[in-house]
Amino acid sequence: MLNALPGLAAAQSASTATAVPDTSKLAPSSREWEKILPLAVDLKADGAAASAAKKPILLFFNLTGCHYCRGALREVIVPMYRDAAWRAAVEFRQITIDDGRKFIDFDGRSIESIEFSRARKGGFTPTVMMVDGDGKLLGEPLVGIANFDFYGAYVEEMVKKAIAAVRSGAPATAEKKAQS
Repeated sequence: MLNALPGLAAAQSASTATAVPDTSKLAPSSREWEKILPLAVDLKADGAAASAAKKPILLFFNLTGCHYCRGALREVIVPMYRDAAWRAAVEFRQITIDDGRKFIDFDGRSIESIEFSRARKGGFTPTVMMVDGDGKLLGEPLVGIANFDFYGAYVEEMVKKAIAAVRSGAPATAEKKAQS
């Protein structure tokens, strides 16, 4: 995957490396895949850090018992997250719609997972959204999985476009449509 990200450092220093859980022993059907990707806790702080680093944020919406969500995590999202080059270019956050948790939204207010997903139209799972540090969409979300064979390519393409948009300072997609 490193070759897919031109301009990124090929290695990460030990001082900035993020500990990533070892998933080598997880069974393909294990629910443990849902515990690997960092949960949304404080999106306002995440957004400020992402803006300062010129990184987009990948929001992964899932349901606790969703077979397709576990497949997306196992086959695409977690392997991307485990790759140091992708983590250097993108912040990853997971919203488990039915977990009943509250977290801080991009505007600084406390919000429940289900309320956040409804407001973001992330209720059909899995959904992958790319947003900037203010929480504005960077392209169309990827909703559901029509074909696992191409899912990884679709996710990588949307992530690359979001990285390019953030680095270039281009306005978010929703703003472009509103101005047209």
